[in-house]
Amino acid sequence: MKLLVVDDDRDLVELLDYALRREGYEVVRAYDGEAALETLNRERPDLVVLDINLPKLAGFVVLERIRHVDEHVAVLLLSARQDESDILRGLQLGADDYITKPFRPKELVARVKAILRRSVSTRGRPAPSVYTTGDIVLDEATHEVRTAEVPVHLSPTEFKLLRHFMANPGRVLTQEEILEGVWGYDADVGGDLVKLNVSRLRRKLGADGRTRDVIQTVPGVGYLFKGAEGGVQREEARPR
Repeated sequence: MKLLVVDDDRDLVELLDYALRREGYEVVRAYDGEAALETLNRERPDLVVLDINLPKLAGFVVLERIRHVDEHVAVLLLSARQDESDILRGLQLGADDYITKPFRPKELVARVKAILRRSVSTRGRPAPSVYTTGDIVLDEATHEVRTAEVPVHLSPTEFKLLRHFMANPGRVLTQEEILEGVWGYDADVGGDLVKLNVSRLRRKLGADGRTRDVIQTVPGVGYLFKGAEGGVQREEARPR
């Protein structure tokens, strides 16, 4: 698989290039935002390791432009910022994961492997399904979510999280189970990913002002997707 590493710190890029090539990945590089987009269009990588603080075009701008043209390429954000609002912004724009500096190359490699493993397993999934509970509809075939027939714009990770919840209705899922099922991580690597994404997902499901208390926090345990009255219905998606 081919990876694009984008950072203006050339020493760090060199280190990551070495660590990733040792794992058998092909690596291409870019050192600013404009070069990142040019390299992305030319090389078509499977995953982008993207720093937030870049010259010429900021990492958030690059991420936004990537998602306008490709919803499927995986993106792992690098950030020296640990502010929750910055992390949430990256996830909202469609990043699959983030890692804050300083980090160990071994940890970054583990995250890359997990993201790519999820990508491969998703492509090998059985026939896509449509999940429905109340006025919430998730269609795997079209990668769409609607509430009361209005589209809800979720990041790829938020979509995976909602699908995981809807595939396990009425069951309390621990943070560890969610990390493994959605991100492929253990708790030590995952950090606050679950909490941040659940928070974003709740807000988006209720963005029209209607109360949809379908995701409940179970203190000290995890989360319960109870769905609306009548539970969650699943049927095979119709060919389009």
